[in-house]
Amino acid sequence: MSASVRFVIITALPTETARVFEQARRRVCKIGESRSALAYPPHVTLRTGVLVPIELVDVFLEEFGDAVGTWDPFSVQTEGLLLTRYAEGEILKYLIGYKVRKNAELTGLNQRLLRYQRWRATDRLLFEPHLTLAFDDLSVDGFTRASRWLGENPDAIPTGFVWTCDNVGLYRREGELWTLFKEWRQPAEGALQRN
Repeated sequence: MSASVRFVIITALPTETARVFEQARRRVCKIGESRSALAYPPHVTLRTGVLVPIELVDVFLEEFGDAVGTWDPFSVQTEGLLLTRYAEGEILKYLIGYKVRKNAELTGLNQRLLRYQRWRATDRLLFEPHLTLAFDDLSVDGFTRASRWLGENPDAIPTGFVWTCDNVGLYRREGELWTLFKEWRQPAEGALQRN
């Protein structure tokens, strides 16, 4: 059996939006005593990730690049806080973040990317876009504490964000952080750039 590389498929926030979001995320993580979200760049997950055999990464990049294709950059915006729990197998986990509006462009990009099914890491296809402030290692006590703090301090973090989706990125874990491996960026003038 050959080794595989796991990639997450995300769109990263632009620099200034990411900076403001990161400040909010660090505050929530500190209060909730959670660190998992800090391993990722500020982002919205666009679809379930992939697990690609190492020797086929170049094939995957070419095929997935064709699936990404081109698109007109579009506006993305949050619509309130998300305070929820979810099941991961038998374990109940907690998440704090911002809901992201499912507009036609974002949903369309998700659907197009899902058409590429090779090496899909999970069968999870439900698209619930969000910006994660804290999750995974967030305990019920941390969730309760951070939720209460957010309720008592409504101006402590931004009420929401608006930005332009102009990138699709593959990120892989290196040490403790998820780092950019490949990005497809769509400038406003319509020409696709591959880095």
